[in-house]
Amino acid sequence: MDELQTTLPVFKVRSTILMPHAQLPIVLNEHDYHSVAAEAVKNSVVAVIQPQPTFISADRSDESKKSYKTGCAGRITDIRPTGSGVTITIYGVCRFEIVKEIEPTISGASRVVVSYEKYLVDMAEQTAENQEFDKQRFLDALDGYFRRLEISPNWKEIRNTPGNVLISALAMACPFHPSEKQSLLEIVDFKERADMITQMIEINSYDRYNTISAVN
Repeated sequence: MDELQTTLPVFKVRSTILMPHAQLPIVLNEHDYHSVAAEAVKNSVVAVIQPQPTFISADRSDESKKSYKTGCAGRITDIRPTGSGVTITIYGVCRFEIVKEIEPTISGASRVVVSYEKYLVDMAEQTAENQEFDKQRFLDALDGYFRRLEISPNWKEIRNTPGNVLISALAMACPFHPSEKQSLLEIVDFKERADMITQMIEINSYDRYNTISAVN
């Protein structure tokens, strides 16, 4: 915790969350990268948060100027050029609640003051005891989800992945609505988060199945 600053430069990433103990690659254009480069290099730890979606009509949403108040602090582990932009890889360390937003720097980088108190569990040692959840129900739901998406996953790797890493990776990767992703991010208790993502996968599988059946 001593290495985590309470004032952090911000990466606002639409429809994306960073979870503890997971890696997130973010692609920035050169302008956006240079606006945060000095702060990011100086701190090496950044805040990743989601802008809140604002609904304009029944079939269209756009990005709001407001952001969710819970995000995740991450350490920059890799920076490399990608085409006309830059890819930054961030490793999630600990979630936080925003205490205050600070005016952008001259370069345009936004900053926030954060509190980690609510999510200190993220810094605890990861053991089998604090990763307990109904893994078989989760794997069954995931199997149906992948089948209907026509995805062939590496089941051996999935079964051997620690529970917290697996749940975090899928919370980030599954195409849930931004508000659903945010709900997963904000849940403190691991088992509660695992149960919620299991239910979300089951619901998404059921909805997709019914949609396909209706079309056929």
